[in-house]
Amino acid sequence: MDSFKGCLTSSEAGASAAGAFGAGDDVRVVEVSDGGEGFMQALTRSLGGYILPVQSHDPLGMPIQSAIGIAEDGMTAVVDTASAGGLGLVPPNLRSPLRTTSYGTGELLGAALDQGVGRIVVGLGGSATCDGGLGMLQALGYRLLDPLGREISFPVLSSVHTIDPGRRHRMLSSVQILALYDGRIPLCGRGGAALRYSPQKGASPALASELDSWLYGIGTLFSMYSGQDAIHGGGAGAAGGIGAALGCVLHARMLPGLETFLDLVGIPSVLEDALADDGRVLVITGEGKSDEQTLDGKVPLGILEYLRKDPATSSALMEGRIQVVLLSGRVEGRERFMEEGFCEVLEATARDTPEEMLTDPDLARENIRGVLSGALPYLRVALES
Repeated sequence: MDSFKGCLTSSEAGASAAGAFGAGDDVRVVEVSDGGEGFMQALTRSLGGYILPVQSHDPLGMPIQSAIGIAEDGMTAVVDTASAGGLGLVPPNLRSPLRTTSYGTGELLGAALDQGVGRIVVGLGGSATCDGGLGMLQALGYRLLDPLGREISFPVLSSVHTIDPGRRHRMLSSVQILALYDGRIPLCGRGGAALRYSPQKGASPALASELDSWLYGIGTLFSMYSGQDAIHGGGAGAAGGIGAALGCVLHARMLPGLETFLDLVGIPSVLEDALADDGRVLVITGEGKSDEQTLDGKVPLGILEYLRKDPATSSALMEGRIQVVLLSGRVEGRERFMEEGFCEVLEATARDTPEEMLTDPDLARENIRGVLSGALPYLRVALES
């Protein structure tokens, strides 16, 4: 299950669904995230690791207590852009891409590098920034220079002319960075980091247009620096352009978030084991609200597509030995989801629920468990037939 935003985490929603099953059922709860808020905690727990507190700065430059994850093997660190750069860290009246910086994300990466890990997995999403990752680069020791060669303390997108890597963190050359994004967002242009996403971060239409122009200049600079396409590369515009800086300056591998998350936690082997000896698997996924945005590639549809892509699970899916249920708090367009291939679509929240109760976690847990308990008898029959 994905999280029910503002209500239940992925783990809590999954545990609620698991409560509908009996003692004789083999039930596993798998936390999922495609890179946004909660990614670090979900992946770290799935990798058997622990959370390491880190002092950093929020998007407005104020000191905060944040954290990174360290996997059980001690060689993989997990970071996400929401932990120190998330939109929820900035009061609504102070939200503006001209005020916010990704510096805190760079501090978290620096803390991971200081642990001597060989790999860092970065989740991209939920950021309050639109600075092209320049603040992040500064925190890692990169110097940003204006056309006269003077160092810029606060990166104004329009004035950065040169990136000087001479003082970058010494461990960057010996670590692999995997950057996970949840959509092929370009750095600039229609659908990009500024025009599509900066308004929700406090930008006016006029400022969004200016930011888009400035990000084009930053993308051109990144492309010259790396020899890569910084504007249209996978995930370039994710997290306000942090994706472009990761891919082109820090040479991160840019990967689709949900698919890579499921690979990292070993879902293929779990499913193969469950399917052995003519096993049957009921996969239950969902979110707070499923609608047209879900069809653009959110977690529930991503789960279904992931099962279709893997040869071992795609055949079981076609044979009906794997069936996928969509269970969300609210569902708009049930027929469309059935057409996509879900075997059943369940809506947990009654339509007459008062507005103030929609994010009540206890009610959400009860609703998830209740609606699934009612559906399980016929779901079992369908799975076995």
